[in-house]
Amino acid sequence: MERALPPGQTKILHLFADAEDAGRQPSRAEIAEQLGYAFPSAVSKHVEALVRKGLFALDRDKKRNVRLTATGWAAIGRQPARVTTITTDMPGVPVLGAIAAGTPIEAIEQADDHLTDLAPRPGRFALRVRGDSMINAGIDDGDYAVIQQGAPVAQRQIAAVIVEGEATLKRVVRSSDGIDLVAENPSYQTRHIPAPQAAGVQVVGPLLFTYRPAR
Repeated sequence: MERALPPGQTKILHLFADAEDAGRQPSRAEIAEQLGYAFPSAVSKHVEALVRKGLFALDRDKKRNVRLTATGWAAIGRQPARVTTITTDMPGVPVLGAIAAGTPIEAIEQADDHLTDLAPRPGRFALRVRGDSMINAGIDDGDYAVIQQGAPVAQRQIAAVIVEGEATLKRVVRSSDGIDLVAENPSYQTRHIPAPQAAGVQVVGPLLFTYRPAR
């Protein structure tokens, strides 16, 4: 199917797919600059064509409102990253699952709940904390870690990280030797990911804050 598309539309699909995997929405101007178009309107024409073909879904009531459909992903021979860009018309921040503050566990699931006390934002989601490895950072078992998917993670910042298909909440320390995932509890050892394997570590996004439900 990809061969049947004009080259410009194929490139646009890939660029929007890259951005979606990174948890953000590019502007038409950004895409136009990357493709060497003089005006963003050229991108808009391609986007409209891809909507008509069923490869893009478009919410006309929002800005930066494009996402690939399942057909769009198939057209470029790709699948979305395990964590997709989170946008929601429901009140509150979506809860995607659980994350380990201790031994890594499988996390990042489909949203089945929302924290209605918190205002939703594109790319923002919550994970329920399991374990006590981050207690010295004020993060307790049962808290919700609110994550901003795709945002930069600074050195020594706490972030949601996926290693070998499992997710954990740790302080991220990068060096020439690899990545260290550092706990905030002396009972837990630092997990070192050597440089050859560090490329496979998915840093989902930084911890914005924790939310503690009434107990």
